[in-house]
Amino acid sequence: MAALGPPGAYAGPIQDRWTAEATQVRDGRTYRTLATFTYDGRVQNGRALWRVHVRCEARDAATGATTVLTGSGDAMLAQGSFGGVAPPVGDIDVVEADNDLRNHTGMLSAPNSACASGIPTVRQLGVGAPTRKPRTVEPTGRPWMHNGSSVMIDPSTGVIAYSEPKASLRPAVQPGTVLFRGTLKPGGSATGTAYAFKEGCPPAPYPVRGRYSDHDYRLALRGAGPVRRGCEVVGYSEHSPHAALDFTYLLDD
Repeated sequence: MAALGPPGAYAGPIQDRWTAEATQVRDGRTYRTLATFTYDGRVQNGRALWRVHVRCEARDAATGATTVLTGSGDAMLAQGSFGGVAPPVGDIDVVEADNDLRNHTGMLSAPNSACASGIPTVRQLGVGAPTRKPRTVEPTGRPWMHNGSSVMIDPSTGVIAYSEPKASLRPAVQPGTVLFRGTLKPGGSATGTAYAFKEGCPPAPYPVRGRYSDHDYRLALRGAGPVRRGCEVVGYSEHSPHAALDFTYLLDD
């Protein structure tokens, strides 16, 4: 199934922020690169689109003089690394230790001569950052069931949020976690972005569409779901367990 919506679509209020830092000594100068990655819910072609800001410093040991070069751009997670371009710094690539199958140390690579490359120190920033859990909302709307979990569906806001996640989801999902954000038209179509969750990983957004039926109190969403290797999303498949989302209304007015 092809990705839905325009490239760079905004998918929700989910936020995640982390940094990678490396230092290097060359020719009597100490170089430092600090890359800050921020995810605020943007999606491009079904993949999470991160904002990256890079600051490169070079300090002369003899004079103490420091030069600074900064740049910003977009980055994506692919093949185990966060890669992007931050003009005028240029290319930036970070492989975390968990994805470094050769050395298990990780690597920050910034080819610009004003920057440092090397084994990175990675730090999570913000509330809930150590486990990269999504922000939560106050669930509103009406109660539905989805795959053993209780959720609230609110057509006025276009949000589906967990109210009582089933036990197997609780390491990654908590009450108020947003499962879907988009457009919900009772008796009509549903289109937007769903999220797949895995403990210790950022939510994986992917486009879905379906039918919201008031007549038989059912909502069905379909979309090629993310396939992970570790935390990395390596592809999307209609055979993914996340590709079919079915909801049943709990109460009858």
